[in-house]
Amino acid sequence: MTDALLEATNLRVHFAMGRGRVVRAVDGVDLSVAAGETLGLVGESGCGKSTLGRALLRLEDITDGRLEAFGADVTRSGGKDLRTLRRRASMVFQDPYASLDPRMSVRASVAEPLAIHRIGDAAERRARVDALLTRVGLSPAVADRRPHTFSGGQLQRIGIARALALDPALVVADEPVSALDVSVQAGIVNLMMDLRAERGLAFLFVAHDLKVVELISDRVAVMYLGRVVELAPARALFAGPRHPYTQALLAAVPVPDPRRRAATAPPPGELPSPLAPPPGCAFHPRCPTAEPRCRVERPTLVVDATGHATACHLVEPRSPLSDDRVSRVASRPTKGKMRPA
Repeated sequence: MTDALLEATNLRVHFAMGRGRVVRAVDGVDLSVAAGETLGLVGESGCGKSTLGRALLRLEDITDGRLEAFGADVTRSGGKDLRTLRRRASMVFQDPYASLDPRMSVRASVAEPLAIHRIGDAAERRARVDALLTRVGLSPAVADRRPHTFSGGQLQRIGIARALALDPALVVADEPVSALDVSVQAGIVNLMMDLRAERGLAFLFVAHDLKVVELISDRVAVMYLGRVVELAPARALFAGPRHPYTQALLAAVPVPDPRRRAATAPPPGELPSPLAPPPGCAFHPRCPTAEPRCRVERPTLVVDATGHATACHLVEPRSPLSDDRVSRVASRPTKGKMRPA
C-alpha cells in the first residue's frame, strides 16, 4: 500500500513468563494505517489490542515479523529511524491519571517532546504549549499547575496536547475515553474528530466501545487472542459482520430504546489464556457454528473484492489476501459528532 504510514507484516509480540511459558499477546498480525484514515481496533479485554498499538510505536519489543514506518524498516532499528518514528507518530494513553508525571507541571509535560527533539528555544516552546492547550479546550493559565489538580477529562485533553506537540502524522489512541465519565467522553471523541479534519491526522483508535468505533472509523479490525479475525470498511463490517466473533460482539451492544429487546449476551465462555491458546481457530471453543475442521486447522485471513477480510473456515474464500486490497482506505462521509451523555 503506497500511502501507508505504518505497515506490520506477520507481527508477533511474545512475553516469556519463565519455565518455558510464553504469552502470545500479538501472534501474527498484518495491518497497515494509511495517511489520513482512522483505523478502529476492537476486541475483548486481553485480546492484544493495546500491546499491538504499543508495538507499532516500538514501545514494546517486536518478537518476530516486520514493521515499516514512514518508508523505513523499524522492526529492530534504533537511532535515526526510530527517532523519526517517535517524531511522526505519537500516543494518547488509556489512563490519563497515570500517563502524566505528577512531579511535572502541565507546561513541562507538553513541552518535553519539543525539548527531546530540540525544537525551538524556551520562548518558542512556551508559545507552542499555550497554543496546544488552547486548541484542546484549556486555558494557558493552567499550564503551571500539576496533574493532580485536574479532572480526568482535562488530563486526557492535556495528553492529546502532548501527543500533538511534534505535529505528528499518526496518533495511536489507546482506549482514550474508557477511563472517563460518560458525560465527558463525547467531548474527547469530538475533539479527536476535529483534529483529524483540521490536520489530516491518521488515527489507530483502540477501543471496546463499538458505537464510538463505528462513528469515528474508516476501517475496523477485530482482534481475538492476538490475531486479526476480521478487517473491513466500517460501514461494511457493522452492516454485515462475517466472523462469528464479530457477530457476537455486535449482538452484545446495548440498544438505547426500552421498547426494543436487545440481544445483549456477550460471546459465550471466557477468552482463553494466551499462555495456552486453543489449536485450530482460537475462537472455536466459544463458536456456536464450529465444525471439526475449526478445531484443528487455523484459518487464514482472506479478502473479497470490496476489501472485507475474514479469518473463518465458514466464510467462503473469494481471493488470496492482498495487502494492497485489504489496506485500501474506505472513503465515507462523517456521520456527525458524538452527543454528550
